[in-house]
Amino acid sequence: MKKFITYLRRQYGLIAEMQATCPKLTTRWLVMGKVCKWLLTKRIALFEYINSAPTIVSTAPPDWWWVVIAGINALTDVINPVFVKLQAQNLLISTQSALLETLSSDICNMVGIKGPISEDELVRLTGEFNVVYGRWLVNYAQIVMFLEGLGMHSRRTLQALDDELHRKVLHSIGHLSTSIMEGIVNIQAERNERNNADDDLPPVLPHELVKISTSDFGNTIVDMHLPQLQHSWNEETIAEIETQHRQLRIAYCEELALKSALDKYEEVSIKSFDTAWGIVDGRFEILRDFCGGIATVFPNTASIESDFSILGWEKDKFRLSITDLSLEGVMHCKQYEILSNLAEMCGSR
Repeated sequence: MKKFITYLRRQYGLIAEMQATCPKLTTRWLVMGKVCKWLLTKRIALFEYINSAPTIVSTAPPDWWWVVIAGINALTDVINPVFVKLQAQNLLISTQSALLETLSSDICNMVGIKGPISEDELVRLTGEFNVVYGRWLVNYAQIVMFLEGLGMHSRRTLQALDDELHRKVLHSIGHLSTSIMEGIVNIQAERNERNNADDDLPPVLPHELVKISTSDFGNTIVDMHLPQLQHSWNEETIAEIETQHRQLRIAYCEELALKSALDKYEEVSIKSFDTAWGIVDGRFEILRDFCGGIATVFPNTASIESDFSILGWEKDKFRLSITDLSLEGVMHCKQYEILSNLAEMCGSR
């Protein structure tokens, strides 16, 4: 793919004719999906250009390669939107779980994957026409149905392959899809005995909080996080958490508009921390901050990758002599607005 993309990006006549340039390939999964989609969209024009070239295009991929690209594109069509949602700064752990569960279900239904399957059952089912990875299994017949459903070109190309290439293509797509499934179930945020490892995540949204008593809220949730709270909040602020919870429950009972809005939001399938708390319109802010701290997902590599992107941009091959102190200043400037807002919030406390 890299060699083919390099070739396409140098064909300026083709670029002018199509009014489009093939995207660069990077190691990011999102980019792989975009490149596959571009190649498939421009496939006919690319075929015509390659076939009419005065010399053989050595970097042009074989026919079977396009079937694999079509399979990858179909998978990224359902995976990429979820990846974007998972990198949201205000993502709830409960929302993360729901997104990953929906994604795994969508991929299983699309490709025909079965699982998770116990080891004993896998031993019994493993055969010549099955692809197995981890706890997941998919039959060659299911992969054929998946690939033939991606369009006429994929269907005809797959049918024209000899037996060996046909088997290799099916195995490649089967291995990719089952390995993705095995990975999805391991993307959950790490939880252990130090951060309350259990399947019941605490209620953190207003429509959930009004359903529990302040006594239960204080005993089961606030007290559990008290050691961490005492490091950064004073006693008065900590006490205000339960006070505001009580006020929220009273407002829910007495304000019909608020009650209706919270009850209606409970029916929303994919919930957001900001939109849920936006219903109470800036009230109960200390309660909101406390819930935000215990609800959001632990930091992932998205923010770290952003920092490394800044490093690569500021210290490129033309600025290798830039000192570490200067580079640190650049990084601090990038964070100035965020740190300023944080300082104002702490000052208001």
